[in-house]
This record gives sequence, C-alpha cells and structure tokens, in this order.
Amino acid sequence: MTFIYDPNDPDVRRDPHAVFRKLRETEPVHWSPKLSGWVVTSYELASEVLTTNGTYSAERFTAVQQHLSEEKRVTAAEVMRWFQHWMVFRDPPDHTRLRRHMANTLNIPVFDARRETVISVVNELLDRIPVGDAFDFFQAFSLWMPGIVVADLLGVERDRLLEVKQWSDDMMTFIGSARGVPDKYERARRGANGMGTYFLDLIAKRRAEPREDALSRLIASEVEGQRLSDDELVGCMMMVLNGGHETTANLLNNSMLALAAHPQTVQHLRQHPDEMAAAVEEFLRYDSPVLSIGRIVTEDTELGDQEIAAGDRVFAMLVGANRDPEVFSDPDELRTSRNPNPHMAFGKGPHFCLGTPLARLEGQIALTAILERFSSIELCEPVESIPWLNSLVTHGPTRLPLRLK
Repeated sequence: MTFIYDPNDPDVRRDPHAVFRKLRETEPVHWSPKLSGWVVTSYELASEVLTTNGTYSAERFTAVQQHLSEEKRVTAAEVMRWFQHWMVFRDPPDHTRLRRHMANTLNIPVFDARRETVISVVNELLDRIPVGDAFDFFQAFSLWMPGIVVADLLGVERDRLLEVKQWSDDMMTFIGSARGVPDKYERARRGANGMGTYFLDLIAKRRAEPREDALSRLIASEVEGQRLSDDELVGCMMMVLNGGHETTANLLNNSMLALAAHPQTVQHLRQHPDEMAAAVEEFLRYDSPVLSIGRIVTEDTELGDQEIAAGDRVFAMLVGANRDPEVFSDPDELRTSRNPNPHMAFGKGPHFCLGTPLARLEGQIALTAILERFSSIELCEPVESIPWLNSLVTHGPTRLPLRLK
C-alpha cells in the first residue's frame, strides 16, 4: 500500500515526526495528492529548495489562483491586495527592496531595546498563573506574551490586540489552512479587509504624528530615495504581526510541552540558566514552530530522484528536516546542549526570518522566568488529546493544559 501524507489527519498534525521519518527513509521527495504538491523531508533537499532562488519561487499565489473558481478568485483578489506585498512571498528584486526597508526598521538594536518590555510582560502574565492548578498555558500566556510585545513594537493599541489577532488568523486561512477548512476564502477576505482598514487608518495617524515605533520608522524608511506605498506598508505590518505573534507562541507552547515530557531537563535548566540560549535552539529544532515553507517550481527540474515539473508546488518540511539523522545525531532526543545545531526553524537562504533575534529573546526570557518560578511542569491531559493547529504553515497546539508548581 502506497503511503500518502495527509495534513488533515489529526494524528499527523499532533505528531508528524513518525510520518516524516518514514518519508525521509523511503521517499524524501513525496507527491501528496492531498496537497497537490511535493513534500520534502530531508535536510539537504529542503535546503536546496529554500536556497535555489531561480528554480524555486516564493511567488506562489498565481499558481494557487489558477485552481480557484471564478467566485473564489474575486475573493482571493481582495486578500492578494495585501499578500502581494509580503516580502516572504516575493522574489528578487522586489524581495530585496522590501527586505532592505524592513532591515532599516527591525534589527538587533531595535529588538534588544525591547528587552525590558519583554521582561515586564512576562512577569505580569506569570503573576496571574494559578500555581498548582490546571490552566490553559496557551490562553493564559503564549497567546498574549508575543502578541503584546509585537503590538507594542508596531504601535498597535493593546486593547485592539485580540481583534487584530482574529483578523490575522482569518487572513492566514488563505494560505495556512489545510484543505477541508470550510469558508476559508470568505474568512480570509473578512480578515484582510478588517486588518487592511485598521492599518491604513494607523498609517494616516503616524504620518500626522510620528512616534517611536516600528510603523513610524517604516513610513520614514528610504531605499535608493524611495519610500514604501501605503499598500506596501500595510502588507509589511500584517506580515510582522502574524510572523511575530504565532511563531513565537508556537515556540513557547512546543517548548513547554517538551519540558513537561522531560522533567530532568526542567531541573537541569533551573540549575544552569546560563544554558537557556542553547536550550531554546534545541526546542526550535526538536518541535519547530513552523511546519513548512512553500515554493513554486519555475522550470522543469530534478529534486533528489524525482522529476519536478514547472508549476508544481513544493513544501520544504522544516519539522522533518530538523530531525534528519544525516545532520543531527539521535534527532528524536531532546538535547539542550546540542552543538552544533544548524536547525532551519527560521528558514534558510535569502528569506531567513528577520525577526529571529526577537523570537530568541522572547523564548529565552520567558522560559528562564518560568523555570525560576516553577520547579514542576505537568501536562494535565494525555498528550494524545491535545488539539493541534490545522495548518500547512505553523505547528503547535491550540490548547495546552498544564499545572505549574
């Protein structure tokens, strides 16, 4: 019987590692009719997909729209007004230009300046956790912490955070949801229009009265004498809000789930907090917050032993690549001192995530603070009952019942 990767299978979403291990061993470039695309699970081949710009294009929406009905194409056009300006979906030279603007705005000094904000938000949220009682870590902590940090960074009002997050979640159903999600295109349209209207209004306010926030810096950014258009500004803001929130939330959730399963690691890191930076890198590798990165093939090519046709979709499965035994010894073991650790949790190549320093900072501060306060992390339900995101892009639980003591 031929094995087929099915991202809609709840067991596969919860634990894709067994599936990806089988694919790496037998068919590292696997055609999935469920995705109408190729699933790449080896580190070497995933790296090839992400670093070969001319053959593997980030501009995959044209191919997506070709498979839609006329009604859905009209809806998709409203969403594409903004997605077309996300640099993660652009190839050079547009990607290069947008990335230079973003690098002017979001860089290591800017992120380092947020350290005290991150510490304050982390402690404020931890103060509310019911010690010794069961609670949902996602709803109590990881939903809020990165959201508040990125909202403050961008200049989004905290009291609008949940509303903006809902728009972002709805918009991402356009590309992130596995097939079978009802009303995904209508949800995406509502989210795109809601967030687009909100950010256009915020841009107008910042033009009139600039502040010390990322949006004001992005408005003022010049590359070769040119500034970004309003639609480009909105696209950049949407991308940062989504990427800066959900990815870090998944990092925190997946890390806590790993710690709950490895109490000896909890005790070790409590005694050696100076090792947290390396531990965060291992959490990123062990259960990566991003499931896959998609590309469109621009010309007939060969990947591994497979012939890939121009126009085909290819998914570099980061969760699979990061457990490739050709690169990582004993890849299914959690080793917080692993060195070297060349994981691809933040991608690879020209699209490597610009927000990586902030995600690392948030992960290190949050997990260090949690282990300073609590010596025990317990999962309150069988791991099999934990629901996971129905997404082709991100990877993490949607509910995480824990008890901290």
